[in-house]
Amino acid sequence: MSFSSDVKAELSGSVSSARHCQIAELAAMISMVAYVRYWGQKPVALVIVTERSVIAHEIAVLIKRLFRYIPDSSVRRTGANSRIYKMEINDPEMVGNMLLTLKIENDHIVPGKNLCQNMKVSRLDLRHECCRRAYVKGVFMTSGSISDPNKGYHLEIVCENEGRAQFIQEIINDFGVVSRIIQRKKYSVVYLKDGEMIVEMLGIMGAHISLMNMENIRIKKDIRNKINRRVNCEAANLNKTVSAAVKQMIDINYIIETKGIEFLPEGLQELAVARLENEDATLKELGEMMNPPLGKSGVNHRLRKISEIAEEMRGY
Repeated sequence: MSFSSDVKAELSGSVSSARHCQIAELAAMISMVAYVRYWGQKPVALVIVTERSVIAHEIAVLIKRLFRYIPDSSVRRTGANSRIYKMEINDPEMVGNMLLTLKIENDHIVPGKNLCQNMKVSRLDLRHECCRRAYVKGVFMTSGSISDPNKGYHLEIVCENEGRAQFIQEIINDFGVVSRIIQRKKYSVVYLKDGEMIVEMLGIMGAHISLMNMENIRIKKDIRNKINRRVNCEAANLNKTVSAAVKQMIDINYIIETKGIEFLPEGLQELAVARLENEDATLKELGEMMNPPLGKSGVNHRLRKISEIAEEMRGY
């Protein structure tokens, strides 16, 4: 299973015991994956369609708890590992009762088809913070996905229109989570790409096990990145040290070949010989070889003086 499937499987087992939260969650899910059939101006059927069994099960559980009703259900295979789950409520009285209870508003009946797919959830369903959490859970369950945090951080909720995306974004942002909207073909997508914000979202929805799993992954990635940065930094410093040592030896050998070691002042001679005999030694180690010992800054100063003498001899 993918990380996204794991999150949804965890969420499906955490239906709130509060009726108002159940209403908010079911209203969210119905608004994302259902449509209403009309006869004239009267709603006569509610049709729910999803490709995930976990979503169909969650919706069926909520309908049974809230309305003591079991929808007509069917499953159609569309591929080797894919299915379409369909639930229908063909009782006009029950449909009307459900739309009224869920406070779902139908914006526009499609001409010639007598159905409405553009349904809006009323803010009356979301007066309490717990209900807003249930709403976010519902829209994510039906239309959301989250990438494997081992590969990257990305959570999104795909919406049929921009108005719905803006509504969802507003609810999410109420929790202090910064989400954005992007247009992808005919869909409006609410998305997050910040790992910390995605962790917050998992907490808002109640996916606490997935939250801990993602935090563990984030910690491991952070430690790995710090180690990589440190190794890269040490490698860069080592390359810098090696390059400096090579140049120092070239300068010392040039002075010896041109003027002889005696050309250097006595204090520089000792250091020049120590460098030639210990090409891998650090400045600290070279300083400890001197009599009396020198600190790193003293060694560095004398090596720079040797390089300056070599450059003067070259005519730079």
